[in-house]
Amino acid sequence: MVRAMIPGGLIGTYVIYRDRKPHYIGRSDTNLQRRLLEHCATARGNYFAYDIHTTREQAFAAECSLFHALRPLTNILHPDRPDHEHPQCPFCPDSIAAVLENRLRTPNL
Repeated sequence: MVRAMIPGGLIGTYVIYRDRKPHYIGRSDTNLQRRLLEHCATARGNYFAYDIHTTREQAFAAECSLFHALRPLTNILHPDRPDHEHPQCPFCPDSIAAVLENRLRTPNL
């Protein structure tokens, strides 16, 4: 089914479900099809959902979103940044605090 649904060579994120609950989230920066086939071989879950992304940075942000929103998961470690790129997780408390601190302030009316 994975081979029929997802062409090779795409960047993407995924959620693997077990017993109707999110169990594991992940990302592939090179070949989403191959990564999901690896999970199928280890029988991590019952079914999956996926999204295709145009850049590794978009996939990283989406994976971070899933990691923060769907806990608890079997993922213990925060998603790793894409190779040779340094985006900040837009959902970590430090990133949110920095955005709030640097936002434009309007005078009280």
